[in-house]
Amino acid sequence: MHTKYNSIQDKLFVCYGKVNPELVKGYALVIIESEHYSSSEIAVFNKNNEKVVAYLSLSEVNEYASFYKEIKPYTLEKNDIWNSHFIDIKNESAQQVLLDVINRIQKKGIQGLFLDNLDNVSKWGKLYNQKEEFLSFLKKLKAKNKDIYLVQNGGLFIAKELSNITNAILIESVISSYNFDKKEYKLRDKVTKKQIAENLKATKKQVKKPIYVIEYAETLEMKTIINKELKKMGFSSFVGQIDLQTIPKFKSN
Repeated sequence: MHTKYNSIQDKLFVCYGKVNPELVKGYALVIIESEHYSSSEIAVFNKNNEKVVAYLSLSEVNEYASFYKEIKPYTLEKNDIWNSHFIDIKNESAQQVLLDVINRIQKKGIQGLFLDNLDNVSKWGKLYNQKEEFLSFLKKLKAKNKDIYLVQNGGLFIAKELSNITNAILIESVISSYNFDKKEYKLRDKVTKKQIAENLKATKKQVKKPIYVIEYAETLEMKTIINKELKKMGFSSFVGQIDLQTIPKFKSN
């Protein structure tokens, strides 16, 4: 479908909770948790938006995930922060479970995947020694599904290697940040914000693909500030609350 956008902020919608598909219309990219929806509901998302992709982490699995029991034998240590376990992507059985999960997602009518936790295979991540196997798996996935639309969450350190594999990049918190201990939304300091923005712009020149930004805010005032700054930078964005479980509502100041 061809969609006209009112602004660059209209292009992205993200929600991991269940919402009425009829309320989500006119977006370039919609990211959802496919387990919440039937094939007929996903068909509504597809009808009213350009690209609809499902959340999936290839390097880490939460204990509440539908395929947790299937992949549990092929996991490594636990991430206590998120109650999840790191996936041993080197293991061919783990790879097969993931391919089966992706196949089930596609059968529902989902057009692609939102790939989370890529940074686990960075030099700072728990799976730093599995970077090559991780990239190999993504290449295999794309080769098996040439039309699948892949959105990488972060992973700028492998943006070049993924230049012909992923179709878009999403970055979280360029302008805003969230303190999990204090449960507090904040705006980033100027120095940090500038560093992140410059890195993002350099990546955009390098890979020539859409770049989206998710920001987090609680008040309408903060949302307005975020949107104004991102508009100047030229990035499509979505502003929501930190859990991304509902269509966002913002407190009046």
